[in-house]
Amino acid sequence: MNIIIDENKERSIIGKLLTEIFCPSSEKVNVIKDYLDKHFSKTAMDDIDSDGYPKKSFVAMMLSSDKQPIKTITPKELLLILDDKFEKAIADKDDRRKFLKQIIIDWFNNKIDRTGILSVNIIK
Repeated sequence: MNIIIDENKERSIIGKLLTEIFCPSSEKVNVIKDYLDKHFSKTAMDDIDSDGYPKKSFVAMMLSSDKQPIKTITPKELLLILDDKFEKAIADKDDRRKFLKQIIIDWFNNKIDRTGILSVNIIK
């Protein structure tokens, strides 16, 4: 079976493929990681899961200019702060949110390489 694709259809297919995946830039990762390191500290807090059992939950502490904790925030709140702060870094809202979520996950788990490499190469 042969499929014939003209140039317009080819561009359309390639465009759709490229918008389906987002490859994070190590420079952007480092900028956001530096911001996180300067303005937040991470910690695990005791919590209760939906079944009533104890568990550890990651939280971030917002820091003052002299590195004193001001407020405890959840990863979801941290995502909203980063999304607002780095709104212009990545134009597409969905790609930006996925990218920031991965950075938050890797930041809490100490998986961001010193060169700005995340634990995943492609964010879907």
